[in-house]
Amino acid sequence: LKFGSKEGAISYPTESTSVIPQRSVAVQRRNTSELLQRSIAVTAMATPPAGAASPVALGERQPLLSPDQKLGATPTSLLDDEWDSTHYDITKMTSWAVFGMVTGCAWDNYSLWRCTGCAILLSCTVAVIIVFIPHSSLVAPEKVEKMGTFLNVFVGLLLGFFLSSSMNRWYRCVSAFLELLDAVRSMQMQMIALGVTQERANMLSRYGLLSAWLLHISLHMDANDGIPDETAEAHHSSANAKRLWQSLERKRPGLVLPSEKELLMKHDESYALLWTWVASLIGRMAQNGEIPPMPSPTYGRILNIVQQAYGSIRDVRALHLIKAPFIYVHTLAILVHVNNILNAVGFGLVLGIALLQVVGKETVYTRSSWANVCCSLFMQFCFSMVAPLLYLALLEVSVCVAQPFTYQDAKIPAFKFLKGLEEDLKNAAAMGDDPPHWDKPCFKTK
Repeated sequence: LKFGSKEGAISYPTESTSVIPQRSVAVQRRNTSELLQRSIAVTAMATPPAGAASPVALGERQPLLSPDQKLGATPTSLLDDEWDSTHYDITKMTSWAVFGMVTGCAWDNYSLWRCTGCAILLSCTVAVIIVFIPHSSLVAPEKVEKMGTFLNVFVGLLLGFFLSSSMNRWYRCVSAFLELLDAVRSMQMQMIALGVTQERANMLSRYGLLSAWLLHISLHMDANDGIPDETAEAHHSSANAKRLWQSLERKRPGLVLPSEKELLMKHDESYALLWTWVASLIGRMAQNGEIPPMPSPTYGRILNIVQQAYGSIRDVRALHLIKAPFIYVHTLAILVHVNNILNAVGFGLVLGIALLQVVGKETVYTRSSWANVCCSLFMQFCFSMVAPLLYLALLEVSVCVAQPFTYQDAKIPAFKFLKGLEEDLKNAAAMGDDPPHWDKPCFKTK
């Protein structure tokens, strides 16, 4: 393909020229011969005495995504179980369309409206009592209106601090989980740059992907099960291990070999111990000459990736298991509910005094008019009912955000991250196996 019609114009070789296809054919023949030689060598080394094929070799030749496990054909039941709290249109937050966004919001919680209903019931009870108490008109409405509002500012300040710390905790948990996935991608990139065989690279990528899946399933199992009793801790641990691997086989089948599963099921934190296998495999590859030797900086860089992955797992587990101190969260919750009760009682007193004025038993206000009664009730309703409702919503949001693996409304979209990781690994492996204009790198000399 020539740019311009004059002589001497610069021409760039493309697929239509005869230069690249000839070289591509030569490269493909050379790669095919190399793969055949490696396959013969691996088969000769891994052939069992009985003549059967080695399960490890067959497992590593299997791609990360089989034809029936393509990311575009994810089961609908799995997608329904995963709520993505970060998938929304942020442009609607600045308009009144935000009132129509109900799914996943704080107002969609049953506990919030249950507490509000109890507060309304308490206010109505107090109002009925005030109506039947003699001489209740001697109570000054102005003083009653201030009874339940003295805690509003203090509770709002404490809730602001708690919400800020909960959001920081949520972001740190997401960052630690993403660091684990980035470590898997970095490990694959190092293996591609060093020209490691496809069997070794697939094994390392599969171990990293298996670790991420096990961590994701384990965190959600801990959130659903809660804290077990000490007497049944051993039985609970073995039952959780079986459920963990059953859930893995249901959500992501074909990711672990039977021999590996048998060894990993003996340990609780198998997702972290998998990186011990990765470190051991890296050391063996260095001794075999497949990657640079142990004293080299490249080997240290690869081990840093392993340590990064292991550290990110520990961070996620720590953020999940170590909650805010009970005395702090309990005191804050008590203050919010006490403020709600006091405001409900104050609104009930004002409502009862207003009913006395409406019924006509007493003359409470200086100017007997419907306007004064309605205005007083509306103002007291805003201060004593709406404001505590907002504080309850803030407490609900703070508790949900503080535990990103426990509550559905603030759950980390881990499945979306894992799906993106598998897609990245598949694309990177395809691109690394077929360079456009050069041969694949190979550190190990033949």
